[in-house]
Amino acid sequence: MGLAVFAAIVVVSLLAGVAVQVLGAKKSPYDFLIVGVTAIFGAYFASETFPGSTVFAAITNFGPTIDGFYLVPGIAFAVIIATVSYVGTRDTYATSTITA
Repeated sequence: MGLAVFAAIVVVSLLAGVAVQVLGAKKSPYDFLIVGVTAIFGAYFASETFPGSTVFAAITNFGPTIDGFYLVPGIAFAVIIATVSYVGTRDTYATSTITA
């Protein structure tokens, strides 16, 4: 994967994180970072690891490539892992300082 493709992954993932930060119901100060970093990891991991894997043989070389980045597994895994991280962390931040 080339530097231009990786830079595009970083920009798109951080924009998705900012969208979650702006549109999310419960906001922590770090929602954009959590979603953005996990999406970057998911896209990079899926594109670099899946093609040589035998476990994910069904989606190994599926779809078009851009400079060595497999679009379908990269985008799909980035969306899945970013969604899981958002759902898993959206209720961990409380804005109230009142304790029970």
